[in-house]
Amino acid sequence: MTLTSMAASYRHSAELLRQRMNELKEAAKTAAPAEKSKLEQRIRDLNTLYRETRETARLLERYYDRRYHAHGRRKL
Repeated sequence: MTLTSMAASYRHSAELLRQRMNELKEAAKTAAPAEKSKLEQRIRDLNTLYRETRETARLLERYYDRRYHAHGRRKL
């Protein structure tokens, strides 16, 4: 598997996470207060995974780009 195909896989996973967060946001609109709190916590957790997945995809896409020396918390 190449870095490009790995990046594409991470991008796809990020899209699935984003879709799930949107589904949970819709469900939270009509949920009872206790359930809404649980859904909002799950959305926050998924948002962290979503952000890290996108960052990893970007890192993999630009791994060989000499102008791309550092990426936030990850340094090449």
